[in-house]
Amino acid sequence: MSESSYNTPQNEQSEKKSLIDSIYLKYTKSVLRALSSTEFYEYFMNELAGAHNEFQFSNRRMEKLLDFTWIDSIESALSAIQHIISSPRNIIREDELIVDVAHVKKSDSSVVRHLAQHGSSMIQNFDEETGDVRPNKLMQKLREDTVELYENRLVITVIENAYRFVRIRYDALFGAMSDEFGAKLKFSTDITGVTENIHMDMFMHIKERDDILSTDNKHREAFERIARLNRLFTAFMETPFVKSLAKATRIKGALMKTNVLKKNPYYKEIVKLYEFLQKYDDIGYAINVIEQTPEVNETLQTDMFHNVMFNYIVLKNYLDEDKGREVAVPAKGKKRTLRPKFIKEIIEELTEDYDLPDVEIRKVLIEELTKSDLMKEEAEERLRLVEEQERLKREEEERLRREKEEEEERLRIEKEKEEERIRKEKEAEEMRIKAERMRREMEDYRRGNIFKRELEALFGKISSRLETREEEEHLRLSQAEKQEFEDAARILEEQEQRKKEENERLKKRLEEEKAQALWEKQQEELRRKAEEEARLAEEQARKEKERLIAEEAQKQKDREQLKTQLAELELFMNNLESSIKYRRNYKGEDEENGEKTESGAAG
Repeated sequence: MSESSYNTPQNEQSEKKSLIDSIYLKYTKSVLRALSSTEFYEYFMNELAGAHNEFQFSNRRMEKLLDFTWIDSIESALSAIQHIISSPRNIIREDELIVDVAHVKKSDSSVVRHLAQHGSSMIQNFDEETGDVRPNKLMQKLREDTVELYENRLVITVIENAYRFVRIRYDALFGAMSDEFGAKLKFSTDITGVTENIHMDMFMHIKERDDILSTDNKHREAFERIARLNRLFTAFMETPFVKSLAKATRIKGALMKTNVLKKNPYYKEIVKLYEFLQKYDDIGYAINVIEQTPEVNETLQTDMFHNVMFNYIVLKNYLDEDKGREVAVPAKGKKRTLRPKFIKEIIEELTEDYDLPDVEIRKVLIEELTKSDLMKEEAEERLRLVEEQERLKREEEERLRREKEEEEERLRIEKEKEEERIRKEKEAEEMRIKAERMRREMEDYRRGNIFKRELEALFGKISSRLETREEEEHLRLSQAEKQEFEDAARILEEQEQRKKEENERLKKRLEEEKAQALWEKQQEELRRKAEEEARLAEEQARKEKERLIAEEAQKQKDREQLKTQLAELELFMNNLESSIKYRRNYKGEDEENGEKTESGAAG
């Protein structure tokens, strides 16, 4: 911001100040100079000076200062909050619920395991011979998407904390200025004159409009940023993400740093803002109250006297009676003659020009005497005004003390009245509740015994009529009584008929419910039978599969054994051929050796 633009408010203020000064000077020099030469002015001002006058003056203004740290920290996390709200992380949550068998939609191994672990309270019937189990309740798994993660619970905690944080400061900075600020002037006077009494009360309060964005150019941008933060967080609180986590547990104390909070850049900003809000203890702004010294000086007092005089003149001017328009003025006194000796001494003191004629000397003498008297009267008037101000100050202090005591007494009385009002309201509420309860009891009793009371009222009415009517009305009363008895009998018959129809409807409904229950039971038995057949078929298929697998394994084992035996047989056959060949060779050698032996023996 340039220096010229920064000084613009001061220049405007100086222009306004010079303008009001010029207006004030024109008012005092022109209007008051014209009035001060009249006899009425001197008379009225003297009457005001001797009257009972009360002055109250105060001027307080407010200056707001900001700390930009919290604004920057919250704004840096807005993009992360917006991204997480628009696309939050979610998981599939699986909850285990215990439901009736009729409401079971899916059954798997986990349901069987749960039934085996908690079967004592969930099994309706168990057949020891067949081993069949009939449960009345089963466990079902409910799967649904949810955003109630630890990280999202941290986000909703940060959003709510930041919303309250910004809202408190927004209300404090943008709230309406209290009535105690501004310039206040209160004046009252009571004049007791010879022909009339004058009383005037005046109160003026000048309060600047508390429009921060238009009056504080220095912090205009900061206030706009705060207003934007308030709008954004108000909108965040209405998003589906925040509403879906309304019942979620909020994060308190130290954080548990998960991998998402450590590595995800958006959640890292959330962690940073959470830690900042936890550590930030300052209020974030300051409000300075600048108060002008409430001093009622002589100038202000004289100006207020002039104001009273102008209002008096205006009111007198608008009166239509000649007597009411008369203005009191002092009677003209006789001029006193001066002694020659005293005049000579004054002439010697006042002038050194001894050639002045007697007329000029007399004129100078009168002017100086008038000026001396005026100065003396002004000194006496100032002394009187000072004493009057001291007296007014003491009276004001005494009045303030009395007002304070009266205010305390009023507050005490109001507090007692409020407590009495609350007590009476509680008593009235208790009486109302009691009366309501009695009314309900009477209504219930009336509804339960309405027919009986109607008959009793009918008989009482007939009895009263029989007692009060004359003899000639006896026949008419008898007919009326007969008609009433017929009506009562008809009512009884109708009630009996309605009761019979109600019983028939109830019986029919019970039969239908019984048939429905029987049909449901049959359907349940068919369903269970089908489930049992399916289970048996599945079990049989499983056993058949296991048997085939076992047979295949046995065949594989037999093939392995046969392969081993064949290998051994092949080895045996190879060894057998070698043995036969060896034996043949060995037998041939023996025969050859035998022949040699026989030939040797023969030789």
